[in-house]
Amino acid sequence: MLAWMIGTVIGVFSVGWMPLLPPLSITALAAAAASLWVWWRATSRGFFVLGLALGAAYGVGWGYSLLAQRLPSALESVAMEVEGQVLEPPQLRTFSGGGQRQRFRFKPLHVSCSGGHKSCTGQLGTLLLSYYGSQPLRAGQYWRLQVKLKRPWGLANTGSFNYQTWLSQQRLSATGYVRDQDMHQLNGSFSYTLIHQLWRQDIDEVLRSGVAPGLQQGVILALSNGDRSAILPEDWRRFQRYGLNHLVVISGLHVGMVALVGYFLGGMFGRRSAHITAFMLACVYAALAGFTLPTVRALVMLGCVQASSLHGRTVSPLRSLLLAVLACALVDPLAPHGAGFWLSFGAVASIFYVRFHFPDLKGWRALLWMQCCLSVLVGLLGSYWFGGLGWMAPIANVIAIPILTFWMAPLCLLGSMLAPICPEAAELSWQIATLPLQGFEFVDGLIADTSPDAAAVLWWSWQPGLVVLLFSLCTLLCWLAHPAFGLRWLGVLTLLLGLFARPERPLPGELHLWVLDVGQGLAVVVRTRDTTLIYDTGAGDPQGPNMATSVILPWLRRQQIQTIDLLVISHGDRDHASGVYSLHDALHVSETWVGDAPFEGIRRQYPCRAGKRWQQGELQLTVLSPSAKLPDSKRNNLSCVVMLEFADERILLPGDIEAQIELDLVRRLGDELAATVLVVPHHGSRTSSTGPFLRRVSPQLAIFSRGYANR
Repeated sequence: MLAWMIGTVIGVFSVGWMPLLPPLSITALAAAAASLWVWWRATSRGFFVLGLALGAAYGVGWGYSLLAQRLPSALESVAMEVEGQVLEPPQLRTFSGGGQRQRFRFKPLHVSCSGGHKSCTGQLGTLLLSYYGSQPLRAGQYWRLQVKLKRPWGLANTGSFNYQTWLSQQRLSATGYVRDQDMHQLNGSFSYTLIHQLWRQDIDEVLRSGVAPGLQQGVILALSNGDRSAILPEDWRRFQRYGLNHLVVISGLHVGMVALVGYFLGGMFGRRSAHITAFMLACVYAALAGFTLPTVRALVMLGCVQASSLHGRTVSPLRSLLLAVLACALVDPLAPHGAGFWLSFGAVASIFYVRFHFPDLKGWRALLWMQCCLSVLVGLLGSYWFGGLGWMAPIANVIAIPILTFWMAPLCLLGSMLAPICPEAAELSWQIATLPLQGFEFVDGLIADTSPDAAAVLWWSWQPGLVVLLFSLCTLLCWLAHPAFGLRWLGVLTLLLGLFARPERPLPGELHLWVLDVGQGLAVVVRTRDTTLIYDTGAGDPQGPNMATSVILPWLRRQQIQTIDLLVISHGDRDHASGVYSLHDALHVSETWVGDAPFEGIRRQYPCRAGKRWQQGELQLTVLSPSAKLPDSKRNNLSCVVMLEFADERILLPGDIEAQIELDLVRRLGDELAATVLVVPHHGSRTSSTGPFLRRVSPQLAIFSRGYANR
């Protein structure tokens, strides 16, 4: 039994790590051959191979069905008209500079292309659309929209969130934006499959009407219908410092908590009622979250345990866990690519391990030991995925988890159930649920007043590599092993091996140049043995999510870089400078050079001027532009153009200069512009890269930092 389950899980999950899908016919033949082997000789090894082949065949079939739904490449960036239905309440986001975005899933029922595009298809899968206009959208509405789409795509950087995998897990065929013109609401039939989404829409509107202020509204909204878009980035960081961010959005943990409350309530009417009530409340709470993948995984795990208990079967922890993993593999073959899968199953596995290997622990000792083990495990996994850990997390979770389980989650669920029928009672329920949050804000404010640098005190910014993580997990397993196994000393050895594992650093005499993938923008990291230089910080919201927080900082944490020796900002356009404050808040920046206007509140900040030099070790930087005599004040032409020299290599970083400044550089410098590597000006725009400039530079390698499918 276990052999074929293990084989199936490995087979399904292995497909997600393949660079290319093998032909479906080959996997089908392999499955048929494995079946014949088992028929001829039924052994554990045979069942394992059979499960492996069947799992791989299932994963490959799932992959081909996913690719078949994707937008044809010929239709990318083509103006299209789609008629269809909004599938969920739009997630609202207000930008610090003004403006608002509504992001929502849209099911197109009819598609047409401008100009009668011959590749236009009448069938498309679910779309993820962004709308920046003022017209409010609601779940269940039918609309005719003008859109531009592109295939599911994400950035490719070490340590960053894999957006493309997430889009695939959601089975989205394209992403795009709505053009704010010719929008028409249509009449359509009521969809019973969207009843829970209409319910979530009512909850969203009641909560956003002003039930609670600021942080409290964002958290209650997240716990009531799974929408965390109202939690501001600074509030998210506050929860992260205490290790509580996993508690402020509906996840598998919350579904389990609500099931526990349901079990206690149903237990008053008997054992069978307890199981049924627990599962029903868990389903209701998962519906409030929109049946997201983490909640579906939790329901699958809960269903496996409940079904076994209702049939009076005693199932071993290993078999229960394996059965749940198998069910999750069939629901989502890409599950191992997300942090939630490892955190959920790691936590459950550690609970089973402690419970059954230390049966002598009872009462509060058992709970305390289990909480300590969970904190260490979740801390290690969380640091790998999220770039750090809060040392107060064990204490904070011991207090917060019971409050969330028996106070906030039940009251949020009650408020959500009352919202469509009695909004006043729902508001009262939500307001009572916010009382612990008021206490959290008071304690956090007290700590901030006591220690001005509370963020650095409470949060340890550390993102281990995979090797260090594996050694650390081995250490934890050895220390948790039963004393009879004699593995404690082995844990000390694995810990030492983990401490000696370091990320790769440039050797003496080496220079590493990284042009990070920040979409339509620029972020360059230059490293020598003892020096780190960054040129530009990518796009985003300067006061909210941006490429510095999502790409640059995770990459630097993986490299264990805590200091930036020189930060050069070519000019103030948002696709180059949105992450300046984020880098200064998170790291020590020795100096900042800017091409045009300075940034308010940044210390040790200096203007770029032609002829200025900076040298550290063998790395030398020379500013080529802007010059004092520059007649053009256009922001692009004020870009800080720098030449990096290291040994025999020359790297030219020109920012967004256009033809006029290129010709000025050619006249002033001539052959001194020659470089080995050129980061192409203005992302390859037609206003740059003139012939005389390219002939003078004559690079061996030219790098275009541009967004996917950008015109």
